[in-house]
Amino acid sequence: MNEITMANGTPPRRRTQEERTAHTRLALVESAIAVIHEMGYPNANTATIAARAGVSRGAMLHHFGTRAALMAQVVAHVFEHEMDEYERIRQATGLGNRLSDWPRLLWQVLSRPSGHAVLDILQATRGDAELAAAVIPMQEAVEAKALDVMQGAFGGDRQLARTVMRLMVWSVRGLSIAQRHLPPCPQNEQAVALLSRLLESAAPDGTLADLDADFGVDPGPMPNFD
Repeated sequence: MNEITMANGTPPRRRTQEERTAHTRLALVESAIAVIHEMGYPNANTATIAARAGVSRGAMLHHFGTRAALMAQVVAHVFEHEMDEYERIRQATGLGNRLSDWPRLLWQVLSRPSGHAVLDILQATRGDAELAAAVIPMQEAVEAKALDVMQGAFGGDRQLARTVMRLMVWSVRGLSIAQRHLPPCPQNEQAVALLSRLLESAAPDGTLADLDADFGVDPGPMPNFD
């Protein structure tokens, strides 16, 4: 068979084994995200994901071993992609230079199909010990990396940064669930805007420094009303 040549008459460079492996793994991860978003996690079986990626189920298991291992990689991949997207938006718009920007920035990114897929995976860990063992450590590693970035940008001690990050991320994730499963309403985006305004009021300099004095002390356990 004649080798296809490029426009300049030279044959295309053959991909290395590492490049072919990376391409297949990425295709499987992206296929998993699409299938979970469209069909839900329970219906995202290995055969369906492999078929969507254009590979055999055996090839999928060769690359990831188990469905749980693939889902852990989905969590890692989505995080890395989201971090790149945050930086792209920040560079293009300036949104993200102040702490109060982040609820709106998170809303733009976490409400996408990839964000919903991660939520479905995390919720599924409750009833799947194998999935939990693979995914929860990955999610913890993801959060630790995000905390490093947040502290580097906005200061604050580790516990305060974690508190504020969880407030923003999980508030937005919860609103994204409402946006996905309930009739869309403008109050979802208004809630995101309100959280931004509250953070602007609490941290007018745009960093965690203003919060340290008021929120740096551990308030102790939450009361139990049972």
